[in-house]
Amino acid sequence: MKKLVFILMCFVLVSQTAKTQDVKDLIPDTIAEGPFTIKYGNMTISGFFKDSLRTGNWITYFPTGQVHIIESFASGERDGIYVKLGRRGAIEKQSNYSNGKLHGKRVDFNPGGKTRLVENYNHGKLEGLRTVFYKKGTVQEESYYRNGEKDSTSKWYDTKGNKIAEYYYRNGSFDGWQRTYYANDTLKSEQYFENNMAIGEYKQYFITGQVKEIGVYKNGVKYGKWNEFDESGKLIRETRYRKGEQVSEKNY
Repeated sequence: MKKLVFILMCFVLVSQTAKTQDVKDLIPDTIAEGPFTIKYGNMTISGFFKDSLRTGNWITYFPTGQVHIIESFASGERDGIYVKLGRRGAIEKQSNYSNGKLHGKRVDFNPGGKTRLVENYNHGKLEGLRTVFYKKGTVQEESYYRNGEKDSTSKWYDTKGNKIAEYYYRNGSFDGWQRTYYANDTLKSEQYFENNMAIGEYKQYFITGQVKEIGVYKNGVKYGKWNEFDESGKLIRETRYRKGEQVSEKNY
């Protein structure tokens, strides 16, 4: 019995190793030119070599013979279209490459066929609008990138399409007003940042628009007097901070 368990464990480990092995490690560099086919786990990869480098369309097949991945190569690097399909034939990923780097639009799909992610690349770096979708197809996030980093506006939505947050970035860091919203588009909170550091006044609101909390940030930490109010506008708590540390609290 112990021997059988050991054999089964070895089989599992070998299977996992085959699945996780990098395809690049299986591709030889000794074939000068011509067609090539190799097994990758229970799948099959076929393509062509020219000058000992992958070229043209390379295709990965499921055990059934169905196409799983189509990718184009030039001089050994991905160059052109890349498409990944599921076992039922639906597209899971679609993108373009230039000289081995993502370039142009990339689209990922959920199992049901709805778009999950749309990105734009410029020679391997995110550029322009990036959109993330919920499973049902509504937009979850819209963010703009420049040279691989968030830059300008980033908006977030709930599953019903209501905006719940709007952030501003510069070179990948919070820079400007950062605001959150209730589902009815009423302002929930607002705070200002410079180079990823909170500064100045912070406000939080009830859904009615009445101020719930107000205070100040200095060098990224709470500073001075912070006041909390009930929905009628009555002051209910006053807290004082020094260098981010609470030094007093008074309830009303």
